[in-house]
Amino acid sequence: MATIKEIAELAGVSRRTVDRVINHRGSVKPDTEEKIRKIIEELSYTPNAAGRSLAAHKKKLRLLFCSTKGTYAPIYHPIRLGARQKATDLNEYGVTTDFLTIDREHPYTRGELRHMIDHLDCDGIAISPVDIPGITEIIEWAEKKQIPMVFYNVDQPDYSRLSFVGCDYVKAGRIAAGLAAFASGDEGEICILSSKVANLPSFEDRVAGFRDELSTHYPHMEIVENTLLDGDQFDCYDTIRKIIAGHPDIRIIYLVNPGDYSACHAISKAVGDRKIRIITNDLMEEQIPMLQSGLISATIDQEPLCQGSLPLEILFNHLAMGIQPPSDPVYTRLSIIIGQNSPG
Repeated sequence: MATIKEIAELAGVSRRTVDRVINHRGSVKPDTEEKIRKIIEELSYTPNAAGRSLAAHKKKLRLLFCSTKGTYAPIYHPIRLGARQKATDLNEYGVTTDFLTIDREHPYTRGELRHMIDHLDCDGIAISPVDIPGITEIIEWAEKKQIPMVFYNVDQPDYSRLSFVGCDYVKAGRIAAGLAAFASGDEGEICILSSKVANLPSFEDRVAGFRDELSTHYPHMEIVENTLLDGDQFDCYDTIRKIIAGHPDIRIIYLVNPGDYSACHAISKAVGDRKIRIITNDLMEEQIPMLQSGLISATIDQEPLCQGSLPLEILFNHLAMGIQPPSDPVYTRLSIIIGQNSPG
């Protein structure tokens, strides 16, 4: 196993410089940092596990992973899976991770909120700062108690958070525009649809990126509709049918938030024999058959497992090891998934 001394010798720098790069302490010239990180990757260097374990056990840390669930927020299920996997790993270092999941469709009463806040006890919190009862109160409680927080999936820089791990939604919108252009031959009409928006900033940023990419690179493509759908497959079918009938040249539908995917079935029914390609975001289990059958042409995955695991890792490193967390957003990888490379 490589040591910091060996890395320093290969990079031609001091051990202190290598330590600053590994632990994000102080500034290092960009070209020097890149050289050090390349050597670290080539040598598969990891911090001393024994020392890490001893330091962490002494802390007896307790972390809280707070998330939400609901019909129109399916992304949080795989995020929780990633967090639970990381919690299992951290348990070996004496770290306890509690999970609190708030149901968007059955909000807490005032009394339940007070009881929950009164019984909170943790050293660090991973949380997605969506604007629903319970989440806001937890964040305000953590700020008052000066408990470090790492945000994921949704960012709110106005709060005192350590770091943010999540999707670059503007970039995701740009990728969707590129897919739309590829699928349509750089021309034609586009319809933007979305089920109920559980995360309004993500919707707005994706649409902004989509629009900007089209206007910059694809002048022969036109967005003719931008509609938020309300309700299930049967409720939204009539709306979609009218849109399709009113725009016979639509080639692409960008379904920003597929929600429970009922909109996909409504689109298929409304389209009939016309060839209209659907581009969506995120990859859920229910979506895989739709990709494989061609009902959905492509989706843009935002690496939800990482959004669950990395915030806990950042909190652990900060609290147990004193490692300075990244101050800039940590954007997860965006991947294009089609039927041919979908799981299963």
